[in-house]
Amino acid sequence: MAIGTLFTFLILFGYFILFETFWNGQTPGKRLMKLRVIQDDGRPITFFSSLARNVIRGADIMPFPFYSIGLISVFTSARARRLGDFVANTVVIKERESEAPTFEDIFEHEIIDSALRRIAPAVDFHGDMSVVSPSEILAVETFLRRRYDIPEQPRMWLAWRIAAPLVEKIRPSYQPESFNFEGFLEELLARYHAQARYRSER
Repeated sequence: MAIGTLFTFLILFGYFILFETFWNGQTPGKRLMKLRVIQDDGRPITFFSSLARNVIRGADIMPFPFYSIGLISVFTSARARRLGDFVANTVVIKERESEAPTFEDIFEHEIIDSALRRIAPAVDFHGDMSVVSPSEILAVETFLRRRYDIPEQPRMWLAWRIAAPLVEKIRPSYQPESFNFEGFLEELLARYHAQARYRSER
């Protein structure tokens, strides 16, 4: 029983603690997206800070009437901090690019922010985008930026929790066999940005 509990802890939390401690605040996913966890005073993260922020990770994904406690914490804090970040006095930062992006880099993706690049199977749908509010788009955008810091199962649950009300509101037509909630959110946000650019150019 004790061994099983220890094994579960290592699987759920050990990965993040190990990499954040020895990779100077980064996991492979964070390094790919040029994100880093640091102390809120600018110093490198310590083992105990990483331990604290990741042990609280369970509270970040607890069910709540609207999305989750962790997601609400991200939305209401000035620097999009999770509960674990408040406990550990840490913050996730975006590293600066070492050099200016090329023309190809800028136009390679519909959404320039590297944290919003498409990684889920594409979902093509038809629906009324005008019913989506800016606050709902903010929820989608925040989730897509922070998803790399969320384990797979909670991440799938959050994608469903955010997408389900939007599906009910938009009532889109789509191919059921290719539908997935994360891909739907990526497509929704891409179309919102495209429409916003079109309106600004008129």
